[in-house]
Amino acid sequence: MTGKFEIHEWAVRGNELLERSKEILSSAPSEKVKSISSRIPECVLDSENSINLVFAGQYSAGKSSILKVLTGREDIAVGGGITTEETHSYDWNGIKVIDTPGVHTELRPDHDEITYRAIADADLLVFVTTNELFDSHLAKHFRNLAIERDKAHEMMLVINKMRRCAKGNSPEAQNVIREDIRKVLNPFSPEDLRTSFIDAEAALESKSEDDADISRILWKKGGVDSFTENLNDFVREKGLTGRYSTTLYTLEQLLQEALASESTGDKDVDALEELLLQRRRALVETQDRIPRAVEGEIQQSCSAIRHEGRKISDMINGSADQKAVDQELQKSQDRVQSITEQLGQTVQVVIGKHMDDLEKRIDGIANSELAKELLPRLEHRIEEASISPDTMSNLRKASDVSSKLGEFLVRNSFKPNSGSIGELFKLNQYSGTATHNAVKAIGKFFGKKFKPWEAVKWTRNVANVGRVFAVAGTVLTFVLQIKEDADAAQLESDLRESRAAIRAGFNDAAHVIEMHYDQATQTYVSSALSSEIEDVDRQLSELRNMQEVRSNLFENILALLEETRSLIQYLHSVDSQWG
Repeated sequence: MTGKFEIHEWAVRGNELLERSKEILSSAPSEKVKSISSRIPECVLDSENSINLVFAGQYSAGKSSILKVLTGREDIAVGGGITTEETHSYDWNGIKVIDTPGVHTELRPDHDEITYRAIADADLLVFVTTNELFDSHLAKHFRNLAIERDKAHEMMLVINKMRRCAKGNSPEAQNVIREDIRKVLNPFSPEDLRTSFIDAEAALESKSEDDADISRILWKKGGVDSFTENLNDFVREKGLTGRYSTTLYTLEQLLQEALASESTGDKDVDALEELLLQRRRALVETQDRIPRAVEGEIQQSCSAIRHEGRKISDMINGSADQKAVDQELQKSQDRVQSITEQLGQTVQVVIGKHMDDLEKRIDGIANSELAKELLPRLEHRIEEASISPDTMSNLRKASDVSSKLGEFLVRNSFKPNSGSIGELFKLNQYSGTATHNAVKAIGKFFGKKFKPWEAVKWTRNVANVGRVFAVAGTVLTFVLQIKEDADAAQLESDLRESRAAIRAGFNDAAHVIEMHYDQATQTYVSSALSSEIEDVDRQLSELRNMQEVRSNLFENILALLEETRSLIQYLHSVDSQWG
């Protein structure tokens, strides 16, 4: 059996790494190292930054059973009737799993309000129904969540209790249900919502079954592997791994500082290492601050875009004027394009400010008393070691720290074009040039003419509502011609579908814009800062390799550092699959 939820696995691994790091550093003889241990975060995700996974949907659909299968927790109550009277939150290694009462229980109408409050802050929403599918009331709640509240891009649909189907949880039964629910999901599709078909009770039974063959059959009927695979894909697509890497970057920096505290016995090497660590800290903190600063601007713009969609949808009623709606829609699209372009400019200004701050900070490091005192001594060390750029290629392997340091200094600061030693380590430069040159290149990561409408699926299977509107290029033209004998109920249904399609279109545009600028920001940060951090790490590693004799503590911290980097790289590789 597999069915493992990756973000839980990452949290377990990250928290264990934090705990070991704190234990090793707190037991060090050095007071400086002990003080560093107190700055290690307690967990990879704190309560303010935890990932919220909310289960909602039909009452008695088996939400609690699915949650119990996913988490393996035995304290989750399951059974017939309404087992969840209020929301229950379970902390699961940095993930807040929230079980909610069913929506529209005629026995308990107050459950709806309880559930909607929990849904408001969901990162991932799992909407659960059974093989009996939607009645009119449940369909209304689903559409309210997916479209009116713009949760479709954060929602998965799960069909539970599939053993009740005549053909069980088989591909044939799943295909029949997919086709049955398309109209309810419109303007979205089962594929958009990563629809999963499971039987949580079968999965739970498999865990208590003694016969291994029967257990495997029950687990397969449960369909949990497919469900968790969809959940994992969803997490990758949403880029939620970034929340884990933030804490790991903090741990990486602290381990670097702990390594530096294990003195080489050479004050110049120690001072140089300290300057490089200061530079590294400035780069890493800028790398963390830029996406968080940009996120607020993106959310504000996307909220304005969704508001445009609501305004247009409110115009669509039985007495709507086709020309007026059409004109206002075009104006609204133009406003969205303007909002998008303004967002691009704002994002670049925000990033530029942070990069200017970085330049000032790096310049401050280069002009610090430590740097001013150290650089002349390093130049003297090169002369003392009788190492010049011309003799580098013939240099024998150095056997003492002084010669190794001289070799290191020449290799990292020699300018071939001038044939001389340049400014050591580019301490007051960024990527070898002034930072403002890097700032000028921000624009290419965002695209000045990004058009959100080109990526929006306006038609999303709603062409069958053609009696109410038709799609023509990127502009919707409304045909609200009502025959005298038109059925009022059908008309209202068609108008409702049209309003939903408009809101969905603008919500899609907001989602596309959010993804575009999030990805562009991450691409810029990676391009502008990652190589710099890697260069500093390379130099720090070289300096540390000069030590012939290392303490056990040094070796343990070094192993923790490599493990931390390995986990960060893995999380980045997961994100890049969806970049």
